[in-house]
Amino acid sequence: MRRLPALWITLLLSISSAGAWAQSLSMDEKLTAIRKSLVETALEGPTKVSSTQWIDAQGVLRESSSFQSGVEVRGVRVIGYSTDSQGESSAKLQWQELYGNGSAKAVADAKNVEPGCKLGSGNRLQHVVGLQWNISSRFSAEEHNMLEELRGHWVGQLSSTGASAGLWRITPKARSEGRSGYEQALLSSGADDMPWLLDLTVVALPKSDGANAGSTNALERSPMLADDSVRNSPRAAWSFNTPAMPRIELQMRLYARNQTKPVLMLNTPITLEAQDSNWGITQLSNNARAQALQLAQSSALDLYKAMVCQTVVGEVTQALGKQFRINLGAAAGVRVGDTWVLADASKLPQRALEPGNTANTVMAKVQYVTEHYAQLLSTAGPAQNVQLRWAAWSTDDAR
Repeated sequence: MRRLPALWITLLLSISSAGAWAQSLSMDEKLTAIRKSLVETALEGPTKVSSTQWIDAQGVLRESSSFQSGVEVRGVRVIGYSTDSQGESSAKLQWQELYGNGSAKAVADAKNVEPGCKLGSGNRLQHVVGLQWNISSRFSAEEHNMLEELRGHWVGQLSSTGASAGLWRITPKARSEGRSGYEQALLSSGADDMPWLLDLTVVALPKSDGANAGSTNALERSPMLADDSVRNSPRAAWSFNTPAMPRIELQMRLYARNQTKPVLMLNTPITLEAQDSNWGITQLSNNARAQALQLAQSSALDLYKAMVCQTVVGEVTQALGKQFRINLGAAAGVRVGDTWVLADASKLPQRALEPGNTANTVMAKVQYVTEHYAQLLSTAGPAQNVQLRWAAWSTDDAR
């Protein structure tokens, strides 16, 4: 049996001891390390200091100062812990910067896209995207059949791209607009709180005036009879020689939860040509199907570019004492025993230098999980301060 070189043995021992050291930290010690690293993160960017002075009713001069970092961060992920020469522990944080360009090379395979951000490694969490399909115009029954086929191709391509990249999971989302308070309480579920919304809306476009003359696009040509007089014959009317060819625009909008400005906006015009057949359900022609798949692949790549630099961030949707609920569950990869940090994302880490802000962070452990939410129990920090809409950041050090 070959012996490992001494260097490899030393390396394995150091990794083992580092892992054992991280496991030996208590929850309070880990939370303290995270708070320290949040302050260090805030110090990495330019800091704006605002000072206000006033004289109170007793004639005493008062002063208030605020410190805001120029580092704009949407999501934070804790990937491990380390210690310095003085024995003080700190957390290794990975964050998604809002000002990152997020650019990518336009290539066919989404996995070969070069992102303009710092990517994590080994993270099993993925985004959960709720899908809404809307038809805003009036269409005939046979046109609805083609739209349903288009929907299947489009959603299938988006889902397969997200699965192959391990980046997102798409699930249908019921519309909750217009529900009364009673209906919302009766019908609402964890799926209503999904972190992302992908809205696909179909809008009818006016028909092209010169579709039959001088058109070079096979998908925008309507068949013509050699003799117009034959068009009025009973047989021509009975044989349905002109298939349906609606022109539509598929509008795709991606929204982060509680945000009104879309992260991604795409408007894709499509001509839906039906198969030249008189029997069965109306279906897309081979040319129209090929075009739809090609456009769906392009949209999936654009969605990949928009999502690849986004950190998986949860949100507190219930806060009852030491128990909390976040809007990420098994569909996002959350498991029982996972540890999360709950923080006010409007203050951290941008305003981590202000007194008291980092002290409000809370560490909590997952007690049970459903498909779209997880129930957590506080393990460290002032649980009574946790509020709705606080951010939930994953700590991944033990895996």
